[in-house]
Amino acid sequence: MINFSKYHGCGNDFIITREAEVSNKSYSELAQAVCHRKIGIGADGLIIVKGRPVEDGLEDGEDPLEMVFYNCDGSRAPMCGNGIRCFAKYCYDEEICTRKEYKIETLAGTMGVKVVETDPFLVEINMGKPIFTPETFGVDSAEKDFLKQTIMVDGEAVPVSSCFMGTVHTVIWLEELNQFAGGKAIDFKEGSKSYEMLEKLGKSIESHPVYKEKTNVNMVEVIDRNTLKLQTYERGVGMTLACGTGACASLVIGALENKCMREVDVILPYGKLHITQKEDGEVMMRGPAEKICQGTFSWI
Repeated sequence: MINFSKYHGCGNDFIITREAEVSNKSYSELAQAVCHRKIGIGADGLIIVKGRPVEDGLEDGEDPLEMVFYNCDGSRAPMCGNGIRCFAKYCYDEEICTRKEYKIETLAGTMGVKVVETDPFLVEINMGKPIFTPETFGVDSAEKDFLKQTIMVDGEAVPVSSCFMGTVHTVIWLEELNQFAGGKAIDFKEGSKSYEMLEKLGKSIESHPVYKEKTNVNMVEVIDRNTLKLQTYERGVGMTLACGTGACASLVIGALENKCMREVDVILPYGKLHITQKEDGEVMMRGPAEKICQGTFSWI
């Protein structure tokens, strides 16, 4: 039996457990089992908390907190923006770490955490700086710096921009996708024809040969220069209700393409994230995390 808790960040949901609960188990196989929405608990991903408890006033030791993250298909991902906020909320709830500011190790590097409020829980994450060199994050391109190119999808030319922001992200703008909707307005309403079109497009771009390790696909609508609306097709998951690193990538690329300011609200179906890029290039993400339930999962 595995003790677990389930959390969500703006609708992006995760199963969270401690390393001691899953020792000697295949994390990949466990992720597929526990995240299955029919015969498991159901979630977008599995998060495993590694490291020692940290009390107020203590310096980080040799065994800091580490977030191990797996997508629901069993693939490991470097980081997850909504997931790391849920990680912080779990650590707060379980009294693993009661400090207001600390660091979390991930495959994408060390992330700084600042608990802004506790009721409701609101946390700010220093997501680090974006990377634009294509070969460093598995994108096949002749460009050596900021990546903006056109790829062919089902015979149509789609302009895309990509970067590494915690993981591999590609941004496409709704106003540039009219050919896929027959010139009609595109919306994010699940079940609509345009939503189905975006899902198909996201899947096609995710596995496009240009992306050697696949990519997350962020379909972004510019509401105004301080507000973006986001729908993400997540690598290894599919259409998701929220993507924190995708929100950060959308701001970064939007600012570079002069579509938005360097401080925006990103609107999601179940909440919003506040994203800021500082002068030094570091990206800050502020948003909520909520506990859904807890229990035990029977898995051998």
